[in-house]
Amino acid sequence: MTKRSASAGVFRILPTDDTERATALTVDRETERVQEAIDDCHDAGGGTIAMASGEYTVGTIHLRSDVTLHLEAGARLRPTESKSAYVDRHVGPDGERPFLLAEGLENVAIVGDGTIDGRGTEFMDMDEPIRQHSGESDGHPLVSNAPHRARQGEAYLDRSGTLEEWPVAKPAFRPGPMVHFVDCEGVSIRNVTLEDMPAWTLSFDDCADVDVRGVTIDNHRRIPNCDGIAIGNSRNVRVSDCAIESCDDAITLVSHDDRERDCEHVTVTNCTLASSACAIKLGSETSGNIRHCTFDNCVVYGSNRGLGIQHRDEGTIEHVSFSNITVETGLLPGPWWGKAEPIYVTSVPRDEGTNLGTVRDIRFANVTAAAENGVLVYGHADATLEDVRLESISLSIAGSRHADAVGGNIDLQPTAVMAPIYEARISGVHCENVVDLELRDVALEWTGEVPDHFAHGVRCVDVDELVIDGVAGRQAAVARENSAGVDAAIALERTTRSTIRNCRASPGTETFLSTTDCADERLLATNDLTDAETPTDGAVGYSTVGNVPPL
Repeated sequence: MTKRSASAGVFRILPTDDTERATALTVDRETERVQEAIDDCHDAGGGTIAMASGEYTVGTIHLRSDVTLHLEAGARLRPTESKSAYVDRHVGPDGERPFLLAEGLENVAIVGDGTIDGRGTEFMDMDEPIRQHSGESDGHPLVSNAPHRARQGEAYLDRSGTLEEWPVAKPAFRPGPMVHFVDCEGVSIRNVTLEDMPAWTLSFDDCADVDVRGVTIDNHRRIPNCDGIAIGNSRNVRVSDCAIESCDDAITLVSHDDRERDCEHVTVTNCTLASSACAIKLGSETSGNIRHCTFDNCVVYGSNRGLGIQHRDEGTIEHVSFSNITVETGLLPGPWWGKAEPIYVTSVPRDEGTNLGTVRDIRFANVTAAAENGVLVYGHADATLEDVRLESISLSIAGSRHADAVGGNIDLQPTAVMAPIYEARISGVHCENVVDLELRDVALEWTGEVPDHFAHGVRCVDVDELVIDGVAGRQAAVARENSAGVDAAIALERTTRSTIRNCRASPGTETFLSTTDCADERLLATNDLTDAETPTDGAVGYSTVGNVPPL
C-alpha cells in the first residue's frame, strides 16, 4: 500500500511495496503519487518532500516553487522506459524528453543522500558504436559539420578495428535532460548522487541564483550527450565541491541570443572532473554572451580535453579565468570531439553565414598539465581573439597508444568554413591569429619518445603584440630528420611587435628561436641559450641585451 504522512511542512513518501511494483499500473500510479505529494506541499505553502529509502520508477515529475525534494539515504529515483510517461516539450535533438522538470519556479531544491539513477546503460545500445551525431549529414555522419582531412585519411574513422572505446549508439528513445530547470530563480542542488545518465544530467536554462554543492555525478564514459552540468543563459551560478565523471562535457556553459539572460557570473571551485569530451567547456552554442566566469582549485583527470573555449557564433566570450588547476588528458580513438588538448581556446565561424563575435580577456594561471597533445589557442582569420594570458603553466607532453589512429590532427569541430579536423604538425603550445598574447613562466617537457607529428615547443602564427617571458623548453625531438624544416624551441611566423625575454633553452635544444616573415621585432633579452645548439635561425631584428651567450 502507498503511504504518505505530513507534519510541519514535511511530506514523507514511502516506496511502493513488491505487490504493487509488479502490476502494470505501477509506473503511472508511482508518478501520480509523487506528483500529488509535491503539488500538495506547494499548495500548503511549501516545505519538504522526503522520499524514504527504496526504489521509485516514474515518468516526468514537475517540481514546484518553495518545495524541496529530499532523497533520503537509500532512496533511488529512476526513469521509466515508457516514452508516453514523459511530457512532450523541451524535446531534445534526438527526441529526448525531460525527467525532473522545473519551469518558471522560485526557491526550489533537490537535496539529500539518495540517488537519481538514470539507467543509461539500459536505455542505450551499449553493444553498438555511435552511428551519427545529432542532425549531421550522412556524408560525414561522425564529423561535425563538414568532411575531415585527417592525417589518417579514410582510416581515421575505420570501423573494422576495435570499437570498444568509441561512443555507443543512441536508441530510438531516451529521457533527457534528466534534471531540467527553465526560467527559475533560487535553485539549490546539494549532496545528491546522479548516476548512469542516458542524456544531460543537470541542465539550467535561463536561470538565476543557482547553487550546486557537494553533488556526485557518475556517468558512463561512452554514453554521448550525458553532460554533467549544463549552464545555459544563466547568471549567479555557483558550483562547488562536486565530483563529476561524464562522457560529454563535465561542466559546460552556453549562451543563445533568444533568451532573456546572458550567461554570466559563474564560479566553479573545488571540483574533481573527468570527461570523454571536455572537462570544462564554454561553447559551442555562443550566439549569446558568456562573461565574468571563474574556475578555480579544480582537478581534471582522465579526460579527452581539459579546459576549453569553443566559440562558434555571434556572441562575445570575455573576462574568463582558469586558475590553480591540475589537468590530465589522453587521446581517445574514434569520433570524439577533442584531441587531448589540456588547454583549448578556439574562435571559428560555425558556417559561411556566421558573423563571428569576440573572445577577449582570457586567463589561465597556475595550471599543471600532463597531456598527450599540446595547448591550442586558435583564431580563424575572421575572428577577434584578443588579450589572452597563459601564466605559470607546467606542461608535460607524452606519446599515446592511439597516436597512429587519431594523432597529428587539429580538431576545430564544429565548423563548416574549413575542414573540422585536419592534419598538422603539433607544437607544445600553438597560438594563431591572436592580438595581445602573453606567455609567462611556461615550462614545457617532452616525456619519452613522442610521435613524429610533434614539432616546435612554442609556435606563434599571425600574432600581434606578443610577449614571451620565462618560457623553458625545447622542440619535440632531438636530432631527428625533418623534411618540414627546422623545429625550434620557439617558432614565430608573421608575428609583429614581439618581445622574448627571460627564457631558457632546455638541454637538447637544437634551434632556440626561428622567425619567418616577422615584423617590428622589439626585444630579445636576458635569455639563457647555453644549451641551444643554434641560438637563432638566421638574422633577427630584435634589440638584444643580456643573453647568454651574447647574440
